[in-house]
Amino acid sequence: MAWFDTLLDHFAHYPAHLFALLFVMALSKSTVLVSSVLPPASVMLLAGISVGQGSMHPALAWLAVVMGAAAGSVLNYHIGQLMGHTRLVTRFTSKHADKFLRVQHQLQKNGVFVLFTSRFLAVLRYVVPLAAGMLRLNAVKVYAVSLLSACVWAALYVGAVTGISAF
Repeated sequence: MAWFDTLLDHFAHYPAHLFALLFVMALSKSTVLVSSVLPPASVMLLAGISVGQGSMHPALAWLAVVMGAAAGSVLNYHIGQLMGHTRLVTRFTSKHADKFLRVQHQLQKNGVFVLFTSRFLAVLRYVVPLAAGMLRLNAVKVYAVSLLSACVWAALYVGAVTGISAF
């Protein structure tokens, strides 16, 4: 456990490194390409915030998680835009046109609600922004909802570790 004490000491002396670590954790847990191979987001984020509880103000931890989570959603949206033009996606959507049309209808009809709530459900956290990009939903709306949901999501994680009153 000496390595863990060394790690805690490092983050106590270099809170900027902890900020970067929290940002990268939240970004990776919100990105389709990375999230599927990492442990659950709650474990990673809670561990990261816990490590820095003494060396970083909760508002800075919240900001790092918000920035990473929002950036991950925006990245997924743009990956979806790029995927929307590929033959594989075109073939898939033509084979499953009825399901794809239902998803498209729900995202266009209830886009804000679906985008916001997907942040709180593990796989949907990155699948819904990806689908929104494939469907070419309004980028400004996707950015705004992603930022808002990331703010609430981060507040829940930081608040769970530091205590709501401290945040």
